[in-house]
Amino acid sequence: MTQKKHKQATKQEETKQEPDLQQQDAAEPACEETVEQDEKFDEQIKTLEAERDEYVNALIRERADFENYKKRNADLSANSYQNGVADAATAMLPVIDNFERALAVECEDKAFVEGVGMIMRQICEALKNLGVEEIKADGQFDPAFHNAVMQVEEDGREPNSIVEVLQKGYILKGRVLRHSMVKVAK
Repeated sequence: MTQKKHKQATKQEETKQEPDLQQQDAAEPACEETVEQDEKFDEQIKTLEAERDEYVNALIRERADFENYKKRNADLSANSYQNGVADAATAMLPVIDNFERALAVECEDKAFVEGVGMIMRQICEALKNLGVEEIKADGQFDPAFHNAVMQVEEDGREPNSIVEVLQKGYILKGRVLRHSMVKVAK
């Protein structure tokens, strides 16, 4: 009986070992499949990471473009406002010239002269509030602000000094709206 038991035990061990061998044989292809899957997953991960990086870079560029767009529009808006003020002020300059001519003429109706003077002061004050200033035309001729239309010989005057202002000039925040028309000494 011991021999019978021993044969059975040996058979059981052999059958136990056979499935282990079968499992090992089955595990080897499974390992190869796992390695192949891992490689595929690694490739997919790399592809997805590259795609993600591309989208992130595109987003960063779009945000930068949008910020530049906002700055450009803010500058454009500010410039448009200044250009509008300059255009309106330039359109008002001939009106001021005509009011000055009207006030230079002798008139017996004092109320009329006073009313014209008040209107001119209001227009000048409104332009001053917008930043329009009269160009100073006393002293030396400056081609950036003055337009010499005549040269005259004046005793006691330095050359290129302003003798007379024929038409006032105006600036708006450093920008010349109209040059002063002046007579200059030779």
